[in-house]
Amino acid sequence: MANMIQPQILKLTKTKYGNWSIQIKALLSSQDCWDVVKEGYVEPKNTAAEAALTNEEKRVLKEARTKDKRAMFFIFQGVDESTFEKIADTKTSNEAWGISQKIPSRS
Repeated sequence: MANMIQPQILKLTKTKYGNWSIQIKALLSSQDCWDVVKEGYVEPKNTAAEAALTNEEKRVLKEARTKDKRAMFFIFQGVDESTFEKIADTKTSNEAWGISQKIPSRS
């Protein structure tokens, strides 16, 4: 059984955004999920649209959702309680990332 290493995640603060963003981007890249944070992904508008997807499209969507949830976990781990409250209701890592970029300027 492989040993799981829990990465040390720097907490986002008002004065440390630059350092935090560099470290969290590296972590998300190492987990193969930076692309979904940076670019986002298209969620089907409803269950009928999702049902109409090909098997390959369903596989790609499932992979994007998995990457997105993994990224959300790491982003949530890397913010303080105040920032968490601002991003807790976001639906995607792309949305959470966008809000986190604005936190340092909200003094």
